[in-house]
Amino acid sequence: MSDQQDVGDDPGRAVALWRELTAWLVDRAPVSATCLRPGAGEEALARVEARMGFALDPGLRAVWAANDGIADDADSGAGLFLDQHALLPAATAADIRDDLCDSFDEDWGRLWLPLTTNEVNEPWMGSTIDCGSGRLGAWSMEDAPEEPGGMSFADLLAAVVEAVKDGRGALMPSPGRSGTVPGLADGALVWQDPTELLVANWAPLH
Repeated sequence: MSDQQDVGDDPGRAVALWRELTAWLVDRAPVSATCLRPGAGEEALARVEARMGFALDPGLRAVWAANDGIADDADSGAGLFLDQHALLPAATAADIRDDLCDSFDEDWGRLWLPLTTNEVNEPWMGSTIDCGSGRLGAWSMEDAPEEPGGMSFADLLAAVVEAVKDGRGALMPSPGRSGTVPGLADGALVWQDPTELLVANWAPLH
C-alpha cells in the first residue's frame, strides 16, 4: 500500500480532459451536463484535506474545483457517464472513505480515496484513487478494496474522451467481443452493452 505522496499526473492534463469531456456533454448530451455540480471552492477542498490528513491528488483537486462531482440524477443514470460511473463530490468521497476505513481498517491504504460510484444517490461501489501515486483501484461496501495500481485518473478521462469522440481506446470492447459502449438516450450519455439493452431509446455513438 502506498503511504507516501509522489508526483502523479500533471494536474493540468486531468482538468483539460475533464473540460473537453464536459464541453462534449453540453453539446451532445445536455441531460448529463445538467447533472454536473458547480466547482468546489478552495475552502471546501482545504477542509476535505484537513479532515483526511493528506493532500488530494492534484489532478482530482483541479477537476473538483471545476465541478464538484455529480448532483442527484433522479436515478436516471445520466450522471454515470464515466463508463457507468459518476464522479463523487469531494465531501461525499470523504464520508465514504470514513465508512470504508471503519469496515476495512487493515486493508485500506492511508492515501486512498473513493473517486467514482456506480449509484449517484446510494453509492455502493466504484473506483478509488491513491492520492500518492495517482493510480486507480476499486472500493465496495461489501468487499475488501482493490489496491490501486491501474490507470491514473487522467488516463481514465482520456479513455472516456477517446471512446465517446472516436469510438476506440482502452474502454472499448475488442473486435468481436461484447461489452459496454457509449451511446445516447434521451439526451444523456449512457454506457451499455448493445446485446443487453437496459435503457430505452438508446443508440450507440459509433
